[in-house]
Parts: sequence; C-alpha cells; structure tokens
Amino acid sequence: MKEQIVLSRQPDRRATILRVMDVFLGLAGLAAVAALVLEYGFREPLPVDRQLLHIVESVIVGIFVLDRFIRLGLAGRRLFYLRENWVDFLLILLAAVAITVSFRLHLSVLSAGALYVVITQVYILVSLILHGVSIHLRFAGSGIHPTRLLFSSFAVFCLVGSGLLMLPVATPAGQGASYIDALFTATSATCVTGLIVRQTSTEWTPFGQAVILALIQIGGLGIMMFGTILAMLVGKELSLRGSDAIGRTMSTDRIGRLGRTVAFVVVLTIALEIVGAIGFYPMFAAGQGPESTPPPQAKAVWDSVFHSVSSFCNAGFALYADNMAQGVKGNWATPLRNHWQIFGVMAPLIVVGGLGFPVLQDVAGYFRSVVHRLVGRLSRPTAGMTHAWPRPRLSLHSKIVLSSSALLIVLGAVGLLLVEPVGGPVLAHHDQRGPASAQKGIWYGVSWPQRANQAVFQSITARTAGFNTIETARLSNAGKLWMCGLMLIGGSPASTAGGMKTVTVALLVLVAYNMLRRRNDVEVFRRSVSVELLKRAVALAVLYLGLVAAITLGLCIAMRNHQQQFIDLLFEACSACGTVGLTTGVTSGLNFSGKCVTIVGMFIGRLGPLTLLLALASRIRHVKYEYPAETVVIG
Repeated sequence: MKEQIVLSRQPDRRATILRVMDVFLGLAGLAAVAALVLEYGFREPLPVDRQLLHIVESVIVGIFVLDRFIRLGLAGRRLFYLRENWVDFLLILLAAVAITVSFRLHLSVLSAGALYVVITQVYILVSLILHGVSIHLRFAGSGIHPTRLLFSSFAVFCLVGSGLLMLPVATPAGQGASYIDALFTATSATCVTGLIVRQTSTEWTPFGQAVILALIQIGGLGIMMFGTILAMLVGKELSLRGSDAIGRTMSTDRIGRLGRTVAFVVVLTIALEIVGAIGFYPMFAAGQGPESTPPPQAKAVWDSVFHSVSSFCNAGFALYADNMAQGVKGNWATPLRNHWQIFGVMAPLIVVGGLGFPVLQDVAGYFRSVVHRLVGRLSRPTAGMTHAWPRPRLSLHSKIVLSSSALLIVLGAVGLLLVEPVGGPVLAHHDQRGPASAQKGIWYGVSWPQRANQAVFQSITARTAGFNTIETARLSNAGKLWMCGLMLIGGSPASTAGGMKTVTVALLVLVAYNMLRRRNDVEVFRRSVSVELLKRAVALAVLYLGLVAAITLGLCIAMRNHQQQFIDLLFEACSACGTVGLTTGVTSGLNFSGKCVTIVGMFIGRLGPLTLLLALASRIRHVKYEYPAETVVIG
C-alpha cells in the first residue's frame, strides 16, 4: 500500500517541478529579451552597463542549459526526449565547442572574451526561437479554437512589432516615433496593408525597415504557417489536434499532407522572392535622380529584396516617397514606373501572391499531371503492360479563382480608362479658405500605350497590393469610386491578399445569374455549389460591407474638423479594410482617433470579419431543431 502511495506521488512531484521550471524558464526568457533589447536597441551610452548585460546573458545561458539537462533527467523516456529535442542539445554542444576552441586557440579575428559574448548571444537568440516554436505547438494542440489562435497570434505580433519600432535604433537620431505611429506601422506591416504615417525610407532606419520587412513576411505567409515552418525545420512533430488547428487556419483539409503543403509554400515563396529580387536589381541599380546617379550597391540589393517580398506578400510598402511613381515629379531621367520591371516583375508577383497557395499547388499539380501524361503517351509500354494516366483537371475552387481574377484585371483596367477623363482640369477642389482650384487628371500628358499600361497595373494593385504608379489623389470621384469597388473585392482565399475575396463575389454573382435563369441550384463549370457555401458567402459579404461602413463612419467622425471629402474617407476605409495601402493623402493627415479607427480596419480586414466573429462566438452551441417555414415578400 505504501509503495502505491509513493509511486502515485512521484508523477505529482515531477509535474510540480516541471511547472516551477516553466516559471523560471519564462522569467529567464523575458530577461534574455530585455538584455538583447537593451544592448542592441539603444544607442550609446546604453541605459545599463554593457558588462553587466554580458554577465546577465551568461547566467541566462546557464539557466537554459541546466533546464534542458534537468528535464532530461526527469523524463520517463530519455531517449525519446533526446530525439524530440536534439536541436537544443546539438546547440549546447556547438556552443561549448566554439567557446572551448576560442579560448584554447586564442583566435585573432575576435578576442576570446568578445567571441564568447557573440556565441552566448547567438545561443540565447536561437534558444528563444526554439522555445517560441514549442509554445506555438503547445497552443496549437491545446484545443483552443483555431480562429482564436489566429486572432491572438496576429495581435501579439502587432504588439511585438510596435515595441521593436519604438526602440531608438529603429528611427533616425532625434526622430523617435510615437507609440500610435509605431503600432499603426506594425499593424499595417503585419496585416500586409501598406498604409503609412511615416515615410519608410527616411523616417525608419535600416533596423526599422528590417522589422517592417520581417512583419510583412510573417503576416503574408500567415503566422500559424510561419510557426509550423519553424517547427518542421527544427524537427518538431505536430500533434493530431495541432495539425487540425493549423490546417484549418491554412484553409486546407488535407491534414495528412500538411507537411507537404507547408514545404510547397516555403519553397515557392522563397523561389519567387529570390527571382523577384534578381529581376528588380537592374532597376534599382540604374541611375536615379535628375543626374542619373547610380545608388550604392548595398542599397540596390536591399531595395530589390524589400520590394520583392513586399510585392509577393501584397504589402505595398516601398522605400520611395512617391512609391513606384518616384521620379515623375522629380524629373528623373527614367522614373521607376517606366522600367519594365514594374509590369514584368512586380505585377506577376502581385498576381501570384494574390491567387492563394491552394490554387498555386493545384496549378502545379495540374502541369505535373500534363507532363506525366505526355511522357506516358510517348513512352513505349513494356511487357505488354499499359498505364492509364489520369486526365489533368483543376478543382472548382481554382477555376473560379483563375477566371474571376483574369476577368477582374481586364474589367478593372477598362473601367478605369472609361471613367477617367483624358486630360485637362477635371476635379474642382473646394476649400473654405479660398476659391475652387482645378486639378489635372491622371492621364494628362500620358500617351495611350502608357495609359493602358498604367490602367492595367492599377487594376492589379488595387486588389490589395497597394503600389501606385500614378498620383491617386488626382483621380476623379468616379475613378476613386471604381477603385473602391476593386479594393472591396480584393484577392483570393488563403492568399497574402485581403478584401471580400474573389470567390465570395463570384458566388454572389452566380446566385443572381442562376436566379435569372430560374435554376434551383447554383451551377458553375458543370458543378453545383452547396447551400452552406452560399450562406457563408452571403454572411461574409454582409459582414465585410458592414465593416467598411463602420470604418467609414468612424473616419468621418474622427476627421470631421479636417475638411476631408467623403469620397476620400470612403477610399481610405476601403483601402484599410481591404489591406490595400492606396491613399488619396488622408493617411498622412490622420489624427489620433483616425489612426485608431484605421488600425481596427486593417486588423479586422486582414483576419476577415467572419473569422473574427467565429473567434468571438466559437462556444455557441448548434441547436438541433428548426421552426416552421413561412414566406416573406422580397423586392
């Protein structure tokens, strides 16, 4: 009897020790973050003595190492624990070897003490990443509703990004940012919007720009997917519940192929962004300014990488004050918009990023099947055996996305050309301080081929990319309203884009079309669409339009003393909720309340109002009864 009591107490004692260790590990992690921030986030003189920080970092490393070995000793299956955490122990071994070699051989590149500090800090940084991955997996497998996980992860990254942008090294000396500006920028980057209240090129240092770029990449891929990528890289295994949660946030029901899907997304993203950076380099390395002076090579490389990532993620952030229209007003020899890379590199990156990863994977599988089928027909059957190669086909989702995206690009460009006057004074801007002033239209002095090119690019970028090659403020009211319609539609599901989504709009149009044809079912591409999907599309459209209306009303209230035209405020609301990033000049003049309203619009617009509603109402139980039906009058 006593032996049973002792055995039953051992697991409780072990669990208590592990809980205490979790607390100490969490405190050590916070101390590690604080030490790194104090050393690298501030300019000289540092708020704390640097030697003291190095001592603290050494203690933190000792705590991290000791924690791993204590957990190994407490583990019931130590070999399994070693296999699960082999990266941690390999990191400990490499750090110990590096420190030993540095002190034994007295390396001349760095002093032994300096190299020890570098190794210590690298170890701390990698350990923090590994612990972050473990926390991600723990939350993914905790049973928390996936939409709540998505909501909270985006909120955490917005707050962390705003904290990093508040560091003194993120802004030029003497130009510290207010917290609302840092939060606005971090939210805009994480939600891949592109609206800015501070110039990215001049009011953020390279450190601040790197933080913005990291937030764009994480927010574009999806935070849950990004955490899964890190987990797979360090050999962590996903639980069944965690795989289901992450699969639902990635809009895939192929849980068994989750690893393959994540690998496809990673390889495709890196490959396209590298190709985009290589394609951009000649443009950014060319002579700039009226004197056609080439920029430094390092700046050209950084600009190429930054704009490639921003383009694929549909973020719209640019390192030039006038975005891709830079040089038009500055009388450059060749403005940025006149380079072939705008239509040959940036536009394809935007389109591909806005299609959605499920569509890209489906298209890749389609072409792979075409190649296999062709090779199978050309090769001779052996031993009288034949192989029936399946006929390549795209899913219904891919067909709707590809057809609607192509149609929207064409209609968007044609509509912009039709509603915008050719030239001359087109917009009379009335101000209480003076008489009306005429403003020239966007096509003033632009040839017809250039108009067509600019219209096509604006049709592409208006659906959540946010880059502009024209001065958006010079659009007529009709042109602004047309652009609002494109921004409301946005990109496709499970992509880096926002908006109401192309599939949602396509389903609504199909409902109306099939009703006019007096068809009972909604049919497209010889397939029927379920009623549940139609209900979801209607709910998403209503909620999204309600969000745009609420943000527009909020901006009207916040900016009522700034003499802003309603069409400009509506344009700003559509841009924020659609995570586009285009503006007619309202963003730079937003007050505190206006910034808060826009932050809410960007955040909900990236997550989707339906996702947010499901996160808040995830515990509502479904009823198992229904009331009698009764007819109401419509129309």
